[in-house]
Amino acid sequence: MSRVLSFFTETAPIKLIAIAIGIAALSYFIEKPLPNVFMGLRLVAFLLFVYGTIRLLNRK
Repeated sequence: MSRVLSFFTETAPIKLIAIAIGIAALSYFIEKPLPNVFMGLRLVAFLLFVYGTIRLLNRK
C-alpha cells in the first residue's frame, strides 16, 4: 500500500495527467461489451486528472 501512495505523491503531475488521458482513451474500446468497467475506468481517469491538475496548479 505504501508503494501505491508513494507513486501518487512522487510522480510528476504531467505524468499523472498523461496516465489519466491514456486510461480514458483505452476505456472507449470496452464501452460496448463491458459498460460497468467502462464507467469505472472513466471515474478513475477523472480522479487522476483532477488530482494531477491540482498538483500542477499548486506547484511552487
